[in-house]
Amino acid sequence: MSSDPAQPGKPAQPEAAAAHRPAASGGGDIPGRLFAPGSAAHRAATLEWQSDGSLWLDDATTRQLLAPRAVRWSSRIGNAARRTTLPDGAVFETGDNDQVDLLEKTLGRRRSALVHRLEYLRAPGLLVAVAITVIFLVSLRWAIPWAGDAAAQLVPRSAEAHIGVSVMDSLDNLGLGPTQLPVATRQAIQAVFEDLAAQADVPGGSLRLAFRRGGRTIGANALALPGGQVIVTDELVALAKAPDDLAGVLAHEIGHVQHRHGLRRLGRLAGLSAVAVLVTGDISSLSHDIGLLGVGLLDLSYSRDFEREADASAVALMRKTHRDPAQLAVMLERLSQSTDKAGSSHGWLSSHPSTEERIRLIREGP
Repeated sequence: MSSDPAQPGKPAQPEAAAAHRPAASGGGDIPGRLFAPGSAAHRAATLEWQSDGSLWLDDATTRQLLAPRAVRWSSRIGNAARRTTLPDGAVFETGDNDQVDLLEKTLGRRRSALVHRLEYLRAPGLLVAVAITVIFLVSLRWAIPWAGDAAAQLVPRSAEAHIGVSVMDSLDNLGLGPTQLPVATRQAIQAVFEDLAAQADVPGGSLRLAFRRGGRTIGANALALPGGQVIVTDELVALAKAPDDLAGVLAHEIGHVQHRHGLRRLGRLAGLSAVAVLVTGDISSLSHDIGLLGVGLLDLSYSRDFEREADASAVALMRKTHRDPAQLAVMLERLSQSTDKAGSSHGWLSSHPSTEERIRLIREGP
């Protein structure tokens, strides 16, 4: 049963009639269907594109003027229908992809996504495109990290510290709270940190320790920010039987600072995001959301590489300060048990390699 109501005095097929109506010079008509806000009910409608750049939506009963910037189309994928959500929540859908592309081009917007353009290649062009795509995806795993790392080396330490301050402000705004640790406990942990910092291969004065209550935001955690600030949460301290038990975790975070992992991770993520937008085309579409999901997975693998590097640096620093590297393994075991009891995937272990692998590598040593 059709949801298009018959309109007295109107053509029985307004969409077909609109498709054959002469287009204004430099403009055109885009036939389609108009869905009511939050409903599957629809009626035939036409988006009239005038030569002066104005857009009119005509559904045979009403006619409304739309601002060109308010019409944002989903990406073109084959011959699938394109959609745009209007300011009032209604959705206009059309199968006239060519006319939509022409409208977008006239308005000075991005062309169709690379994915669509590759669909129409024919052999041997298609084989070439597939080969290029495979090479591109394989090299992505190494090219993006290299580019991000190279960019990080060009950033002055002062600018990196500035970025770290901004990140700290963001974390505080997201839910980190003031520490509730006793002064004596903080002083004891600070002494351990300073002993490690004095032997670390990091520019003097760049390492700083801050205490925060993690709460539901990050729980038992330690974070190394760009520029050298290391955050330790009250919940993590609660898992340690003595301040010196945290030496391994602190050495691990100092390792992140030593290798500028925070800045390098930002550079890699920025590069991956740019690639996702390039391939999917339309940043407002669902394909972009899927692309960013892939970015997140790749970035997770990069961060795991960083964690292994930080673990190796922690082992070296612990030995340099005459401490047992196994302290880090012990804290990893406590964190793992605490996470299992809480039934949570959040915390210091969530973005790291498997705990078993890390403990094995730390205990075996070089």
